[in-house]
Amino acid sequence: MELHEWAKEWFCEFLFVLTRGFKRELTLRNILHVDMDAFFVSVEEVFDPSLCDKPVIVGGDPGGRGVVAAASYEARRYGIHSAMPLARAQRLCPHAIFLRGSIKRYAEFSKRIFDVLRTYSPVVEPVSLDEAFVDLTGCQRLHGPLLDTVERIRNNILEQVGINASIGIASNKLVAKVASKYAKPKGMLWIASGMERRFLAPMGVERIPGIGPKGTAELRRIGVRTVARLAQLPLTRLERAYGKWGTALYFKARGICEYPVISEETDNRSVSRETTLEEDSFNPEFLESVLSYLVEKVASQLREDKLFAQSVTLKLRYSDFKTVTRCHTLRTATADDGVIFHVASALLRKLFTRCTRVRLIGISLSSLGRYRFQQMDLFDSVSLEQRGCLLQGIDHIRGKYGFHSILRAGSFHKE
Repeated sequence: MELHEWAKEWFCEFLFVLTRGFKRELTLRNILHVDMDAFFVSVEEVFDPSLCDKPVIVGGDPGGRGVVAAASYEARRYGIHSAMPLARAQRLCPHAIFLRGSIKRYAEFSKRIFDVLRTYSPVVEPVSLDEAFVDLTGCQRLHGPLLDTVERIRNNILEQVGINASIGIASNKLVAKVASKYAKPKGMLWIASGMERRFLAPMGVERIPGIGPKGTAELRRIGVRTVARLAQLPLTRLERAYGKWGTALYFKARGICEYPVISEETDNRSVSRETTLEEDSFNPEFLESVLSYLVEKVASQLREDKLFAQSVTLKLRYSDFKTVTRCHTLRTATADDGVIFHVASALLRKLFTRCTRVRLIGISLSSLGRYRFQQMDLFDSVSLEQRGCLLQGIDHIRGKYGFHSILRAGSFHKE
């Protein structure tokens, strides 16, 4: 390593340690990552206790073309995992119990879980329906010793909701999230402050959040398989090779993460809908009609929850199981079917470029909030008000006569 590179490396470490040490003098963070165990399956077991201790798979009919949404721990012993084709899951475990599942039911349980978490801290950041970060910093005088409090949280969720949770505890979000995986099932794992790097060191790099299959393959290409080996690489080398991602890798390998737990009007969860086609399709008009129906479903859910979305993500899975996504961020948050479909159909045209049939299509709305945060002129406000009245009328009809009583022209559904 050249002298100026060594100096930059040393200064970076020194500056971070100095800054972090000063922050610790002010406050030591206590961050939880709370993750439900086999959430969808656990909810089904609450409604039907006879499912307990049996191989249960949520996803639909194994005779169809869907994939596994969730699997009980008993089913996982047969090698079954999320996103596996249902037909393959049935071959691996012929005696498994297959369930269609209910997103509405899971959302109701999710709300009850978050209600429990918010009784312990006002700073709760939802990640998905079944996981969240909780900042317990400064709460010890109110709730008592940290580990006792975490155990009470687990017990309260089990008593009030009927579901087991695994909890990782650390000084930052990154290490807490990794710890919760090692705590599964029905456990908790505390990584004391100062032990973050030692805890991560022996793990494979794929265990670190933000390092996916492609990132893992790239790091293995250069001989990096463990977090300990990644931590040995100089910051300058990682930045030259990978830019901002390289900088992130440098700090993650050391168990460093300064991101705060965010609790605000913006909801970090998403509303999504996807469907596996009965037959793989190469017809853009047909795919657009299916997309239209999916958009109506997610937009209706937004309005029911009184939310607006600012990010639209389209997902395609081809017949060779290659999956691609494309995201677009709107200038103005919306819950309008027409606006969302206009964006989604444009994304479809950009993504649908391979000479391969499509197996699955999905839509996801994220960056959710309670307000539009928009600026408009007088004429825009009039047209938006009229459009809002129209959507209210549609929702009223659907509430009275069912969702399928009124659909956009050209929407295709098979329910």
